[in-house]
Amino acid sequence: MAAFSTSFMLTLISIVFISITPSVTSNRLTDTEINHLCSNTNNLENCYKLLKSDPRTSNVDARGLAEVSVDLASKKANKIHSLINSFVNKSHDSRLKNIYKSCSNNYNDAIYDLKVIKNYFKSGAFKNIPIQVKDASDEIKQCKKVFGVSTSDCAHIKKRNQAVEFLISIVEATSSNLSKN
Repeated sequence: MAAFSTSFMLTLISIVFISITPSVTSNRLTDTEINHLCSNTNNLENCYKLLKSDPRTSNVDARGLAEVSVDLASKKANKIHSLINSFVNKSHDSRLKNIYKSCSNNYNDAIYDLKVIKNYFKSGAFKNIPIQVKDASDEIKQCKKVFGVSTSDCAHIKKRNQAVEFLISIVEATSSNLSKN
């Protein structure tokens, strides 16, 4: 009889727990909500297309969407950082080499900021995220300034900087509500 009551109690506790635990899909972001978040970026349409094209966003909540956006920005920043480092090694022009080195340092710092944001997600320290987003954005903007307006040699990097700036604007938009909680 004791075995029956123990298994009955475990079943009852399980049913109660399942019924009071919110479903992951109940907090799933709708297309309208994603569209609204993207309206806070510098390109609503491209933000929406990018986020909707990533299979990880098909069934995520606000936190999951923010984590995906950080991951997208990190991957792009790492890819560009590697490219810039290759230009540092290939360049024979000391002026360009110094520009690339400076920009590489900016990307290194931005990548670090994005890693810190990922750690804030793990620890639940959402209120600290906006500071790191701003820092990452400032680093990419600084790289853009280093190249200046007239450096035609670096047009390919300027375009890539814009892509990372855009991705960081998505991180900012998707994580802004998390820091308010």
